[in-house]
Amino acid sequence: MTQRMILNETSYFGAGAIKHIVEEITRGGFHKALVVTDKDLVKYGVVSKEITLFDQVGLPYEVYDDVVPNPTIRVVTAGIERYKAAQADYLIAIGGGSLHDTCKAIGIIINNPEYADGVAPTRRPSVPIFAIPTTAGTAAEVTIN
Repeated sequence: MTQRMILNETSYFGAGAIKHIVEEITRGGFHKALVVTDKDLVKYGVVSKEITLFDQVGLPYEVYDDVVPNPTIRVVTAGIERYKAAQADYLIAIGGGSLHDTCKAIGIIINNPEYADGVAPTRRPSVPIFAIPTTAGTAAEVTIN
């Protein structure tokens, strides 16, 4: 049974919760996602399990799978470049804390390029992010940072 909870935004959890992502993406009027993940989650089929739904309904996306544990600014910068090259208008994070944190950094810096060095205050909200956690731990997918 799927449950719904509203935190910073809306969260779905429980069996079948992933199916709600399509209605949320459609409701937001988004066109193309950059999926932020890592090579192991791609290799072991975790990402394909999640994005199969996007393929079924024709939601376009590209995958950026170069995230590593404790990612560096170089990983974030490469993600920003992939987002721009993909002409994406939203992000999807699939994975654990490092993936969600990387995705949030990509989203905030895209809309606040002056923040790239981490010292300027952000003036605009992040690019929209859909978080699909694959771990239970840091709650990086629901924190405001």
